[in-house]
Amino acid sequence: MNYVEIYSLLSANYDINHIGKMPLSFGCKVIFRELEKREERKAWEMWLTLYPKMAKENFMPFSEFFKMQKQTISKRPKEDILKEVERIRASVRDKEGV
Repeated sequence: MNYVEIYSLLSANYDINHIGKMPLSFGCKVIFRELEKREERKAWEMWLTLYPKMAKENFMPFSEFFKMQKQTISKRPKEDILKEVERIRASVRDKEGV
């Protein structure tokens, strides 16, 4: 995350000059809190698009949906994910004979 992203993330709710004078640990906590809020907003918007399609039988409250979304986010390094993608692509090419 670069300075511009951090600034845009924080400027809506905080005075950046004020945060700059606080201890680094405070600034980090603020950034992490704002990132969590951003993820919750994204999940809320996704849930809102699914809501009209939900029926009584398949209704999922937002709290449950959000918890499920947080669990599905991978924490693996990018290199590991790309290696797995390449392995999958290679297996598909082998099956298709390409």
